Amino acid sequence: MSNVGLYLGTFNPIHNGHVTLAKYFSELPELDQVLVVISPQSPFKIEDTFINDIERLELAKTIFKKFKNVKVSDIEFKMSKPNFTIDTLKEFKKIHKYNNLILLIGEDNLVGFKKWKDYERIIEIAEVYVYPRDTNHKIPGEILKNENIKLVDAPKIKISSSHIRSLLKENKKIDHLVPKEVINFFDSKI
Repeated sequence: MSNVGLYLGTFNPIHNGHVTLAKYFSELPELDQVLVVISPQSPFKIEDTFINDIERLELAKTIFKKFKNVKVSDIEFKMSKPNFTIDTLKEFKKIHKYNNLILLIGEDNLVGFKKWKDYERIIEIAEVYVYPRDTNHKIPGEILKNENIKLVDAPKIKISSSHIRSLLKENKKIDHLVPKEVINFFDSKI
C-alpha cells in the first residue's frame, strides 16, 4: 500500500511556488508519490484561457519530470467540467484501490472547504494535508478538529498564478516567479 499525494490545480501558469510545494511534498517520508493533477476547470474559478489545457499539461510534464516521485495526471481531462474534487477522488480511488490518497491543499482553500461539493465525503476518502497560505479569514474550528486534516509545515508561498497573469498583461517581467520552461513557452508565443 502506498501513500499518494494529490496536488490539484489549474496551474495557469505553473510558478516557482508550485514547484517548491511539489518538491516539499515529494520529500515527505510519509508520501510515496505526488501526482500533480492539471484541472481543466475549477468550479470556483472563471477560467480565462490564458494557457490552454493541453499546453498546461505539457508544461507540467516538462517541469516536473526532474522529480523522481512526482508525476503529472490528466485524469480530469477525461471527466466532465467543472472538475469537482470529490469526483476526482472517486476516479483516483478506482485506480488506487489499495492506496491511501492524500489531498494537498492550501490553507486558503480550507477556509471555504465546507462549500466544496460533498466535503464530508472528501475527508472520508482522503486525508487532507494543508499547507500555509495567506488568508484573512478564519478556518472553521470543527474542520481543524477532524483527524483526517493535518496542517503541514510547508514553505509559505507568496506567489499566485493570477498575479503572474496580471504582470504579463502589464508587460512586466516574471522571470523570478516562474520556471525557465514557462519563460521559454511565452517566448515561443511571441
